[in-house]
Amino acid sequence: MELKDEKKLSKILSIILNISIIFGIILTVILVYDTFIKRGIQDIIIDKGLITILLVVGIGNLFYIVFKLKGIINTLIKGDPFVRSNAVAFKKISISCLIISMCYLLNLVLNSNFKAFKFIYVDNMGIHTDMEVFIFLFASAFIYILAKVFDRAVSFKEENDLTI
Repeated sequence: MELKDEKKLSKILSIILNISIIFGIILTVILVYDTFIKRGIQDIIIDKGLITILLVVGIGNLFYIVFKLKGIINTLIKGDPFVRSNAVAFKKISISCLIISMCYLLNLVLNSNFKAFKFIYVDNMGIHTDMEVFIFLFASAFIYILAKVFDRAVSFKEENDLTI
């Protein structure tokens, strides 16, 4: 019974990731329209090319993370998540989080937003934070540790499978 529940949960997570991909594509289109067409690039301090690079790298890594998570979920649905490819996927997700963190940091430095930097603030639009750099940096560290633990678990599993 427990295995059936795990597979059901995995399928639900897979559906959520598919919805995230669709939602992410819609948000990306809105972001590109708002940044480059509606608002005009002249309102932004740094060069159009650099903004484009930061957006492409950041958004590309977010989609990469979602697709890697889909791969991990698929191995869970198949019944054997403790495979080397999942440990490698976690490591790659960690690197992607680090890259996103660096994109946020580069944007912060190049836009000279240090005077306007706020850890957390509330306005009419809701609760906001400028801590994305640290959020993705800590996520990167946590996921890297998880990748190492997962790799070790896979090694133990492989060793156990070879034992008669």
